[in-house]
Amino acid sequence: MSILEMVLPEKASNEFKGGRVPIIGFCLMLLPVTFRSLVHLFKGDSGVNSIATIHVFEGTPDPNAVIYMFSAVGGLYQTVILLIYLIVLFRYRNLIPLMFVLMLVEIGFRIVVATLHPLTEEFFVRTPPGKFTNLPFGLLSVVMLFVTYRNLGRGKEVGREEARG
Repeated sequence: MSILEMVLPEKASNEFKGGRVPIIGFCLMLLPVTFRSLVHLFKGDSGVNSIATIHVFEGTPDPNAVIYMFSAVGGLYQTVILLIYLIVLFRYRNLIPLMFVLMLVEIGFRIVVATLHPLTEEFFVRTPPGKFTNLPFGLLSVVMLFVTYRNLGRGKEVGREEARG
């Protein structure tokens, strides 16, 4: 099987032949994704001040309201992507490699956005935690893709029943 066939299978199914490790890795990666998306969506400051430590700005009308709204919209999109990840996890597991690729694409776009619209250190109390997750998430996605691809030749199918234990 080619890498392209692994990432874009002809049919979506719940038959995953990439082994248990990528499924566990995917589940672990969903924990911070879940936290991040729900904080951005539901927290009063969208986590902008309380977690990312961006300074509160002064002005009339309050410029922070616009920042929180756009951050919450970002959280909305992150939550939609999280729902897609969960659908894949529970119903279409052979698309998990595609989800790893999409995670890599998202990280790439985060880096592009940070380059196009850089916030220098005077905007922050300290470095936001999200800045530290790009490299580990990217590396973990690549490792999980490699492990999946390696296991495909071994025919390790993991259905919902086997993964539960």
